Amino acid sequence: MIAGLLFALVLTDPAAPPPRAELCLAHVNALIAESQRETGMVAGPSWYIRSWWTARLPGEGASEALTGEQRAALDASMPGRKAADPDAYRTELRACVAEAIEGGALP
Repeated sequence: MIAGLLFALVLTDPAAPPPRAELCLAHVNALIAESQRETGMVAGPSWYIRSWWTARLPGEGASEALTGEQRAALDASMPGRKAADPDAYRTELRACVAEAIEGGALP
């Protein structure tokens, strides 16, 4: 909850959703962190998917690009998003992973 509020305060326009690449990267970062906490290991495809989304971030200085602080706040908001609506969170994560795989993220 607090992370979500922080994210809203950090964004220039809190009503606007973050760019797709930013949101999907945050989802994959959360997936990787959760896997590391639970098992101490992360499946190889996760790294490829994260790299694929990282390559699609808006360029630094682009109007839609998040700052490092905004990106950290978005990352921090993910557990709250998951707790608030697990089904929507899972759907969003699956869509991000599927898009990356369909886009050629995996070798």
